[in-house]
Amino acid sequence: MSVCVQSVEVFQLFHKTRPLSSTSGQHVTRYADTVSVLRSSTCEREIYLVGTAHVSEKSAQEVAELVRRVRPTVVAVELCDERLATMRETIAKERRGEKKGEGGTSEFVRRAVRDFFGAFTGARGPGNVADGLLGAAMKTFYGFFRLSGLEPGKEFKEAVKEAEALGAQVVCADRDVRETLRRLRENLSFDDVMAIVSGRVRPGGPSPPPGIEGGMDDIENVVESLKTRANVRQMREFLEYQFPRVSKVFIEERDDIMFDALMRIRAERVVAVVGMAHMDGIERRWEETQERLRLRGR
Repeated sequence: MSVCVQSVEVFQLFHKTRPLSSTSGQHVTRYADTVSVLRSSTCEREIYLVGTAHVSEKSAQEVAELVRRVRPTVVAVELCDERLATMRETIAKERRGEKKGEGGTSEFVRRAVRDFFGAFTGARGPGNVADGLLGAAMKTFYGFFRLSGLEPGKEFKEAVKEAEALGAQVVCADRDVRETLRRLRENLSFDDVMAIVSGRVRPGGPSPPPGIEGGMDDIENVVESLKTRANVRQMREFLEYQFPRVSKVFIEERDDIMFDALMRIRAERVVAVVGMAHMDGIERRWEETQERLRLRGR
């Protein structure tokens, strides 16, 4: 039985439905709002792409169930080596019954952002005028982090735990968070930071998602409430218009990095867990590449 036929059986079992669409092309099929299958041009391997958008117990359970159903030999996660190591330390502590305490993956990411903005604004400690700018800017940027999956939720932890239980290889598909922040430093101007801090919405362009029509002040909490791919897409398009340089670093460049990482994996069956904001970009790159390979007769 081919891998492609097996995938249909897995998803009929998991979702109890037929595929939703193949609108991206013959190499990409959506089986649910958050799940797609990427097929190679010769159908010898499949990647089950799972998009996460918010911290949710149900979403984490669905990721764990999918890994158990698919039984991949490789699980790719939107983490870098250091974030994966930190997450594994947290998992080990939980198994020993210890409290997570400080130093979890989210805290690691937040420390990196604080260090970045502290250096960027020149803030050096409490009482510095720049501290207010630092806090306001970080609040918005955490929204970017959550939208793009850079600050991982429980879904990523469940994916790692299930992979280890299966004996599957865990592959890091993202670049180091400090490299992302370095790229942000190269692209971001102080005017950009001030525009973010002001909380004003730039007129024109795509409509904002529900919840931030009046400004950008609550973007971090709004991102947490995004539960559908359509809403995440709307948020991505809105932020691309409002902050194109930031969006380029956080989302577009990392679309490329994650796609390249998936292309390098040669396993027959893979589960890849990424922020939902990356699904469109990864699917588009996959379809275009596989179609080129097909036309070349590879």
